[in-house]
Amino acid sequence: MRKIVVTGLGIVSPIGNSIPEFWSSVIAGKTGVQNLTKIKDKGYPNNAKAAEIRNFPFLSQYENYSAAVSYLIQAINEALLNSGIDGKEKKKIALIVGTTNGNHDFAETLVDKYNPDFSSQDFSSEFIEYFPNSKMYELSIKTAKECGLGGINMVIPTACAAGNYAIGTAFSLIKHGETEIALAGGSDPFVRSCYNIFYQLGAMSYSHCSPFDQNREGMVVGEGAGVLLLEELEHALLRGANIIAEVKGYGLSCDAYHPVSPDPKGQGAIRAIKMALENANLDKTCISYISAHATGTFANDAHEYIAMSEVFQELLPNIPINGLKSMLGHCMGAASAFEAIVASLSIRDQIMPPTINTINIDPEFKLLSELNSSSKQMKIENVMSNAFGFGGNVSSLIIGKYN
Repeated sequence: MRKIVVTGLGIVSPIGNSIPEFWSSVIAGKTGVQNLTKIKDKGYPNNAKAAEIRNFPFLSQYENYSAAVSYLIQAINEALLNSGIDGKEKKKIALIVGTTNGNHDFAETLVDKYNPDFSSQDFSSEFIEYFPNSKMYELSIKTAKECGLGGINMVIPTACAAGNYAIGTAFSLIKHGETEIALAGGSDPFVRSCYNIFYQLGAMSYSHCSPFDQNREGMVVGEGAGVLLLEELEHALLRGANIIAEVKGYGLSCDAYHPVSPDPKGQGAIRAIKMALENANLDKTCISYISAHATGTFANDAHEYIAMSEVFQELLPNIPINGLKSMLGHCMGAASAFEAIVASLSIRDQIMPPTINTINIDPEFKLLSELNSSSKQMKIENVMSNAFGFGGNVSSLIIGKYN
């Protein structure tokens, strides 16, 4: 039975652009939600909040590509560095990237700069030269080129569940002997069209994200990149790698219900959670805490609660719940990658991170216990991380302690 372990981590986020900085901010309950700066806020009255990455020093190196490329390259370089991987092995490393928006920010930049008349053929030659760089596949191709990665290369655009889909796909590739080592996670830039969609849907918060709170207002759009270096256990042991955690299993499903609304009965989420437990060969009593999708919207929080209560039933009041988006906002395809990184670090340090902003849990969520507003030292064996996306894309990932 092949085991898949985590041996490296890398991140660019609204609360830290390295693993030490990020983890320190998470443990302290620091928020990345601030006033919107990356687009004009006049079209969003009373709602100009975002979780942006600011003062990132490497954007100019790849100015003819999406910010997501820059974020991803930086995150991968950190993961490779702290993994201690031999540079000669890089040509074997697979790259599986989850995303919501891909390189769409670069497409918006080009349109803003050149404002071409699409009814004519008189395009700017520079526009024609650079427009292919906005294609989604360039996210992994350009990154692989810059980082010297020569293995399987893949982009998975399954909306806000994409980070988990990427990690699960890498897990399966290693499990079935297609590769021994893979970088997996998610990357998303700040995109004007994405921000506008959530605003028009009425899903945005006027202040901050308060998961499962009775007065929750909605989500906050964020950005960033997070990756995990996954290895087949024997490969990791042979090179003397430092093992942070183990990926135990995952479950994927589809609501097949609505383009943007979750199934109110939570059927897809129920299937994914049960599949993750089965795939990991774990009983539901083995889950130490749940890293919830927890967007802070009325529909999504209710949908997730229904699924968790259906699967865990009377156990749920005794299972701590964490909502990382209360600090980070919703960073799209990177969101579940961030949550997998936090799960890995929680297992390493035996610390459960806080959920900020949640004051009074919605009375409808009767089986939810108090969400800790500060970090908690506790025994952590297995963390379940849920991620749900538009189109009914649903995922659940289990990361556990390596024994």
